[in-house]
Amino acid sequence: MAGIEDIKARDVMSKELITAGCDQTVSDAIGIMKKHNISGVLIEHEKKGVVGIVTDETFMKRRHLPLSTKLEHVMASPPDVNEDDSIVDVCEMLMSSGLRGIPVKDRKGNHVGFLTRTDIIKAVPKIDDLKKIYIKDIMTPNPITINERDVIGNAKNLMRSLDERVVPVVDEYGKLSGMIGLVDIIKETFKPMDRESMGERSGEKESPMRDIDVQSIMVETPITTKPNETMREAAKKMRDNDISTLVALDEGEIKGIVAQVDFVETVASFRESDHVYVQISGLEEDPETFDVMYDILQKYLTKFAKVVKPLVMNVHVVTHQKEGEETKYSIRLRLQTDHGMFYTKQYDWNIMKALDEALDKMRGNIFKEKDKRVDHRRNKHPKYAP
Repeated sequence: MAGIEDIKARDVMSKELITAGCDQTVSDAIGIMKKHNISGVLIEHEKKGVVGIVTDETFMKRRHLPLSTKLEHVMASPPDVNEDDSIVDVCEMLMSSGLRGIPVKDRKGNHVGFLTRTDIIKAVPKIDDLKKIYIKDIMTPNPITINERDVIGNAKNLMRSLDERVVPVVDEYGKLSGMIGLVDIIKETFKPMDRESMGERSGEKESPMRDIDVQSIMVETPITTKPNETMREAAKKMRDNDISTLVALDEGEIKGIVAQVDFVETVASFRESDHVYVQISGLEEDPETFDVMYDILQKYLTKFAKVVKPLVMNVHVVTHQKEGEETKYSIRLRLQTDHGMFYTKQYDWNIMKALDEALDKMRGNIFKEKDKRVDHRRNKHPKYAP
């Protein structure tokens, strides 16, 4: 076993760099990802070396993109990661970039490896600091599911609204029957054309998602975990079965879901810092909107800090249907603390009001949890009760 700060990027990264050229196309990148069963490809310039990255999410978010589009026009810039960086720092970079994998450089600035969330999962069973963290501490409780008879277009929209890559599939009785992921949908919907046809988008042909049911492409007999299983035991299941998501079951009932990002967040929370890591996703607004949101978050995080130690705060915004000129927002909050996870969600036509009310709900939950801890100590040690 090893201490979490002792594990460096070079200890867990893959030394194989799978790349595509700037002049290659979206079609080329999708082919490379399918061939190597990976979710991202590094983009390499003939003279400058690695200059960017494209992922399967790049193509799902821009599904009207012609397959003939050159990769230099759609690639993102990955952060700089050094092979000497600790696994804690790498996890924070993965979170801040929103990428599932990032290239790694040596001290001379040469790219020598690639590190993904999957590599982090493989390292988790070796980390002694994680032996007392349980799935119930990091899972998302009461996850939203999709019925096996539903269509994959709805599954894709659900993933987008939840900012998730995989969702559980249930049968008519509400029992877990499978899992469907973003990769499954991409394989089914993105298919090259022999020629362009009238009414079809140039360069790609999408299967009619309204006609394909979830059951036909879902992964059956999914691997599961339990709320009381340790983080390290669950990571072994992910590693051994090459999967990114586990559903937590208790006596056959779905209690939660845990994904690779939950493990990455937990490792990142071990960094030595007086600041809370805050991530806002799903929102495309002007910088002033983010500034106001951060101010509101900071006000509440200061209140939370009187009871718990906030570590990582995730804010996911979903924009709902428009009525006239108004837009309805839903806010999902997830706060990782030294006393476990806290979740809330809120809807409103005013995004700031929704955020404020969601945070106020979370404040109530945190203080209720504090009271439970106090009552537990009093019952355990009655002589210390006032």
